[in-house]
Amino acid sequence: MAVHFLVPSSFASALDKLPHMRLGVDYPYWLGGRFNWVAQSWLILREFREGMTIGTEPMPGCVNVGHVMTWRSLGQRRGEFRLSIRADYPRLFDVDFEILQNPAAPTGHNAIYLPYWPVPGLIPRDNARSGVKTIAYAGRIGPLNLAQGFQSALWESLNDFDFRVIPPDQWHDLSEIDVLVAIRSFDCAPHAVKPPSKLFSAWRAGIPLIAGWDSAFSQIGTPGQDYLRVGSKVEFVQALNTLASDRNIYDAVVDAGRQRAPGVSHEAIAKVWLDAFDGPVRRAFEQWVERGPSLRATVLGRATDALRSVASATKASLRSRPSAK
Repeated sequence: MAVHFLVPSSFASALDKLPHMRLGVDYPYWLGGRFNWVAQSWLILREFREGMTIGTEPMPGCVNVGHVMTWRSLGQRRGEFRLSIRADYPRLFDVDFEILQNPAAPTGHNAIYLPYWPVPGLIPRDNARSGVKTIAYAGRIGPLNLAQGFQSALWESLNDFDFRVIPPDQWHDLSEIDVLVAIRSFDCAPHAVKPPSKLFSAWRAGIPLIAGWDSAFSQIGTPGQDYLRVGSKVEFVQALNTLASDRNIYDAVVDAGRQRAPGVSHEAIAKVWLDAFDGPVRRAFEQWVERGPSLRATVLGRATDALRSVASATKASLRSRPSAK
């Protein structure tokens, strides 16, 4: 079974350089999910299995791996088997298999969880550091990425600590960070489509993570052992002060994370991906080949996606209208 990775045509110029790039050296891991999910997967997995290809057009007779928004933009099929990486987006029905990024997300016959790749070239916390002074967030800023409390008066009351938002091209350098935060909201919401990526970084960097109630974190880790979980600003301040005042608790969380770190290395995750290609993906592809491209499934899937697009556009239009007074 051949595997072909598909990047958006807008990244075509990057493909010429990609084969010569090295993870952790000159690969631009911060470019975003539509490119990263696919390009980084190909760059890593080609080291473990020959024959994998990458391009901007789907290929017949193989498994085509693309980001959900890439498939959405391509529209009508050309007879190819489509594997869709759903990421943070709504499900696309006109595909043949899905990769989900949250281990708590419902899976099925043709949908599985596969972990997203950890940040390459990670520089762990400097062993010479002592105490807790610098708190950091290493991720994108957005409504469901970093709780609003971190951009308000919360930090004005925490004079003993410095808070940093690390720029995307520096997410790998955690050498001067003492505590990482990953709190999307202070309301115990599970954020059911989000990945556990920041927990992976904390484990690999030897840094305790204070996180929200993301289901991905609690599915992969154990709250109170390899990370701390909080549901309010008060709980966050308490957790931060505990890590700062009790070296035994700080070290215990770090040690528990270090024990988990080998399981989220690039090598370990590559094995999970290849096992998936050899198992459920291969079975789905072989069944698809045996029955031939199903016209009914394609039409129904395309119709469902079209209806959802119309509904989304209608909602957006209604929200943009001025309210009557």
